[in-house]
Amino acid sequence: MTRLTDILVRACPLAALLLAASLASPSLADDDTGHCEHSSARCVATGTWDIKLALGAGLRTNPIAGADDVPLVLIPQVTYYGKRFFFDNLDLGYTLVDRRDWMVNLLITPSGDGLYFFEDDWGRFFLQGGLNTLGANFSPAPDAPTAPPAVADEDAFEGPQEDQREQESPAPANPEPTQVSPPPLRDRNIAALAGVETSGDFGRFQWQLQALSDVSGVHDGKELRFAVSTGTRRNANQLGVSLGFSWKSAEVMEYYYGVTQGESSGARPAYRPGSGTAPFVRLSWNRPVNEQWRWLASVQYEQLSKAVRHSPLTDQNEVMQIFVGGVYHF
Repeated sequence: MTRLTDILVRACPLAALLLAASLASPSLADDDTGHCEHSSARCVATGTWDIKLALGAGLRTNPIAGADDVPLVLIPQVTYYGKRFFFDNLDLGYTLVDRRDWMVNLLITPSGDGLYFFEDDWGRFFLQGGLNTLGANFSPAPDAPTAPPAVADEDAFEGPQEDQREQESPAPANPEPTQVSPPPLRDRNIAALAGVETSGDFGRFQWQLQALSDVSGVHDGKELRFAVSTGTRRNANQLGVSLGFSWKSAEVMEYYYGVTQGESSGARPAYRPGSGTAPFVRLSWNRPVNEQWRWLASVQYEQLSKAVRHSPLTDQNEVMQIFVGGVYHF
């Protein structure tokens, strides 16, 4: 993890250089203005399905103590944009306002925190930021019941008392202390978030803002997400950088990273966090090979909020995502 952190420390100055360089270089957005008639690597034609599949090597670290990191090997991306309705991987939306440099959508999207607790690891098939150069059971399960303590049946033994004493094993001279396992954690499920998304262009920059609330009754919390992206091209190489943050209410933090009295123990004290803000930076590179194939490399660093870092359930201060591979455009 220290090695990954060092990579991002060196990458942050590069992000600043890319932002400055984009002001004096051809922007990737310059070729994407307006609506395209045919789908391509950087444009999805209205009314058509766009399918991409990335094959490579990468991982996303998991901040939950004792949890495995998520491998990233096969990353599909399915996109459809109709005149109003659109589907983009896990995002489902309806466009209210569609202008040349500004857009307003109604959006339904899953929460990302639940993936850290999801045992099936289906989050390994999704890359934060997507495959482009630029980017930005729902009901809670009850606590698992604990088994009642075993009760000795005094009438199960027949025979004289002296025979019973002979069959009993002598007590050890130095009995080992009994190790008490911490109580099990309650299930933490993926919430469905719904709200408003607005995005637009500002010169060579693209910005995106989402205001979301839980509509699945999992935690009844709220999230605010913001990102700004820009890109530049050097010959066939396309570089992109995104900066942003996500704010999550106390209800979100308490549901995923809080520890109730029933979950607490000596090694896992009870914890009730407040709201928190997590900034992130993402760098990406891609290089076309032909009409269908292109190379892709992406690295993202997210600094977890204090509410998450102070939780007894976590043992990391950041989440790293790295992926390198090829993308095939069907």
